[in-house]
Amino acid sequence: MKNTNNQLPSNTNSLWDGRYINNTDDGLSWSENTNSLSLRWISELMPNTSSIVDIGAGRSMLLPTLLSNGYKHLTHVEWSQSASLEMQKNLGEQSSQIDWFVGDLLNWKPDRPVDLWHDRAVFHFRIDSDSVNDYLKSLHQYVSHGGHILLATFHLDGPEKCSGLPVKRYDAELILSTLNAYQSSDWVEVKSATWIHKTPSGGKQKFQYLLAQRH
Repeated sequence: MKNTNNQLPSNTNSLWDGRYINNTDDGLSWSENTNSLSLRWISELMPNTSSIVDIGAGRSMLLPTLLSNGYKHLTHVEWSQSASLEMQKNLGEQSSQIDWFVGDLLNWKPDRPVDLWHDRAVFHFRIDSDSVNDYLKSLHQYVSHGGHILLATFHLDGPEKCSGLPVKRYDAELILSTLNAYQSSDWVEVKSATWIHKTPSGGKQKFQYLLAQRH
């Protein structure tokens, strides 16, 4: 296991630490059960030898579930040190089978090429072109040719804010064109779906999911 704590901008770290410290999962709008669309698609597509990173993994059970299903190369990337440490504590000895990085994903450097980059509700916080390009630079640098991205953002008809912060909303076509606009990349859609996420408080949020492969 590699456990890296990057130097964090205090305002961003405090924001997400505050969300996790002050709320159980039932108090976080993004919480979902383990039978997620992401889990289903990953299980259908990716062999258990795949290198998989979860961006903004928080307290999601996606990686622990994949670990229990036999996946071997998993990385948890998260702004919140509180969420990361809590997940490691809950996993106990199993936490050594996951690589952990706390900090800005732009400062994360994997030990191996990424076969699947998973991001549910992180990318949509990047609302200006420079921020988007910074994200795509890391994606382009670390996802291998033949590798995949599974990206979920608020849909064009979804909420305008997430956790009180403005977001950029997408449909599948716009996500794909955004990916391919960076250095004339060649991402090809594998599948896409709109998804209504039911929040723990009973609200509904419309998401756009896209699974694409880099050619």
